[in-house]
Amino acid sequence: MNNIQEKRARMLSMLAHWQQSGKSKKAYCAENGISEATFYYWFSRSKENDTICGNFITIDKRPRKSDVEIIYPNGVRIKTENDLALVSQLIRLY
Repeated sequence: MNNIQEKRARMLSMLAHWQQSGKSKKAYCAENGISEATFYYWFSRSKENDTICGNFITIDKRPRKSDVEIIYPNGVRIKTENDLALVSQLIRLY
């Protein structure tokens, strides 16, 4: 591993240790002899990496409530919730 990769790995490990410690950033830096500027630099770099590497995000899979309106050629209009089984039956009725 080259020097830059080693330093990055060390700093990311330090950030993980800080998160597990439950201490404030300032207190962690003071106790571990880390300059706050260095800490915040690596902290911001870790956030950039999170967005670039594409961490998992939560996707809301709850069904969306939207109405469907079916208009028959004879002018009858039916509004219903977006229920595929019901819509399918209503279409077949005509």
